[in-house]
Formats: sequence, structure tokens, C-alpha cells
Amino acid sequence: MRVLLVRNLLDNQLIDAANQNAGKVDGIVLELSAGEAPRVRYVEVGPVTLARRLNRRFGNWVARLDKRLREGRGAPIRIPISRVTLDEPSLHVDIVAEKTPIMALELWLRRVIVSRIPWS
Repeated sequence: MRVLLVRNLLDNQLIDAANQNAGKVDGIVLELSAGEAPRVRYVEVGPVTLARRLNRRFGNWVARLDKRLREGRGAPIRIPISRVTLDEPSLHVDIVAEKTPIMALELWLRRVIVSRIPWS
């Protein structure tokens, strides 16, 4: 099957095993081998990768901030491409996002900021 990386993967919605939104694909990691075509190894999700797409220094600042949220944070979250299924217009992953660091920033924002907004 032919997949166009930017059109079919990058910035597309991820749906987890519990049928919940799990963010969007913020980056693609390729494996380069001499004499072979590049192979997609991982998709990256999370604020660190997204911020680094905008600016490397901004991405590093977001990584330091993200590291304070929870143990194991501060780095891009990589999902092996073998766990991703293309189901247009979204992508399905065979993991539950709430049990991984993928949703840490969103859950923190809900708990610390959104919960304090009246009528939210």
C-alpha cells in the first residue's frame, strides 16, 4: 500500500483503542540505511515535537516545561508505526492513550486550568 507521509500521516487525528482522541501526529521518524529507501519507524505525538516543528529553541523550552508534568516526560512520545492503522480520515493506534504519557498535558490543563473556569 502506498502512503503519502504528509497527506496520510502528518497532522492527522489519532484514535486510540478506547475510541478516544489521542492527539495528532506531530512528527514522523524515518530510518535511513545505506542503499535502501527510507523506512517509517515511528510517529511522534506531543507538545515537544509540535513546538520543535515551529522552532528548535521553543521546542527545547517546551521540553523542559513538559518534564515537570510527570516522570518520563520532556521528550517526544514515539509510537511504532506497526501499532498504527490508516483508517481515513484518521489513524487508529492499538494503545489506550489515557494510560500513556500522550495525554499528560491535556489532563493537567483540564485539572489545573479548565476545572477553574466557571461553567466548564
